[in-house]
Amino acid sequence: MSTIIDRDYCLKHPMSIIKLFGLGVFLGMVFDKKKRLLERLTEYYAAHDYPLPGKIGDAYKLSALLEYRMARIYSGFAKKFHDNEEARKLFDELQQEEREHGRLMELCRYTVKTRPSLKYTPSVRDPSIRQMLQELRRIERKIDDLSLGEALDITERLEQGEVNTIFDRLLQQADQSESRVFEEQMHQTEGHGTTVPRRIQALREKVCAAAC
Repeated sequence: MSTIIDRDYCLKHPMSIIKLFGLGVFLGMVFDKKKRLLERLTEYYAAHDYPLPGKIGDAYKLSALLEYRMARIYSGFAKKFHDNEEARKLFDELQQEEREHGRLMELCRYTVKTRPSLKYTPSVRDPSIRQMLQELRRIERKIDDLSLGEALDITERLEQGEVNTIFDRLLQQADQSESRVFEEQMHQTEGHGTTVPRRIQALREKVCAAAC
């Protein structure tokens, strides 16, 4: 997907990648055609660095876990509706993007520097977060019983929900050169707010036409 930085992107922007992440990471991308940059970076930092401690570090960890939970839901939708090519493709792409969002939050957890301006710290102790986690678990448990229309309803709610709001606020708060390259790539492409509702509406129209 265009919002995912892969090997081709790194080959087109070698100096930027080397300056930000080092020659070792760049060479790893050159010789490994399968891994995306964020996947390699999260593995690298987990092996060579320490995550940000305290409430700030926990906030980025929480956001990553929420994004991975959303990715699992979309992956479940893709498997459930695998016989509908357009639905499967939509849910596959959404799960890839949410997984990348989770990795980006992990990257921020290792690269963000502690400073007074880091004030937004959502916590698993917050009642709204607990309620959100319960809702995500509930959705995941009932995937097999959902119709495509119900799955699309859920997708719209998730895309407009607090998980993405938390991600956006934490990413904006990070303001790090290491994460900015990914943020800029997202801004250069047509985002979820435009593409997902349009594709959902197109799927709805086809489902309605088939049922009528």
